[in-house]
Amino acid sequence: MHTENTLRRQPKVSIIILTWNSYDVTRDCLISLQKIDYPAFEIILVDNGSIDASAAQKLAQEFPEIRLIRNEKNLGFTGGNNVGMRDALARGTDYLLLLNNDTIVAPTFLSELVRVAESDSRIGMVNPKIYYYEPADKLWYAGGKYIRWKTFPIHFGLRKRDDGSYDQTQEVSFVTGCALLVKSEVARKVGLLDDIFFLSYEDVDWSVRAIEAGYKAMYVPASVIWHRDSFDTKKGWGLANREFYNMRNAVLCARKHLPFHLAPLFAFSMTTYVGYVTLRSLKQADFRRAAALYRGVWNGCWTPLPENLAQ
Repeated sequence: MHTENTLRRQPKVSIIILTWNSYDVTRDCLISLQKIDYPAFEIILVDNGSIDASAAQKLAQEFPEIRLIRNEKNLGFTGGNNVGMRDALARGTDYLLLLNNDTIVAPTFLSELVRVAESDSRIGMVNPKIYYYEPADKLWYAGGKYIRWKTFPIHFGLRKRDDGSYDQTQEVSFVTGCALLVKSEVARKVGLLDDIFFLSYEDVDWSVRAIEAGYKAMYVPASVIWHRDSFDTKKGWGLANREFYNMRNAVLCARKHLPFHLAPLFAFSMTTYVGYVTLRSLKQADFRRAAALYRGVWNGCWTPLPENLAQ
């Protein structure tokens, strides 16, 4: 049993969970959080403009320890999480943890993340090892790398069975927003998620901004979670909308961070992906996905970049 003095010595972690028309998966996530061994945490559940707000209210009744915030409309992954982070920062938290509602966490996942984050003042962001929910031993994320001229960031170990090859704590250049522990000082120094992205690529942008500010990003395999990949996105938005935001935001992120001399390589990478998906979509008669692809590229090219980042 933890004493009051023990709790004082532990950094406070604010876990921000975004939910949108999702009761069952969010409930499973909250149940798993009840079993973690880290004592000094709170849960901020942000209902992101759900059509039926009764699900969030029901969760608040079942889990009275959570702090419920309701957004009147869907602010996207960026805006919804920013609401939760601003609330936590205003109350003096030490760490922010963005956690997808479609995840299940191991009991030691948070204590392992905090242990590594506290080991070095230069460490600003940390990720756990992330498995697919099914099959439970197949990797979704085991560290990541962002090569600025490539269309998408790289997930190490993606779709591979875990054979122990990804069990070393290591520095990375891309951390996923699926389960991302961030020191509050990082958020205050570099800003919050950039609302221009709305959905997808916001974690790439945040990784770049934090690393450029002098912080290290780390992958912590001793911390483990399981992920129902893009549950809310697939259920509520569909493949075409996801394709739109992926392409739009890849272009926006390149416009923000890509050195000019690497632009031809990015154009080649983007064209290769667009051509592949176009042919596949036409073969499957999925014309909405093909159209979304090109709308995303166009929108990414012409959307004005913001002068100031979210604070």
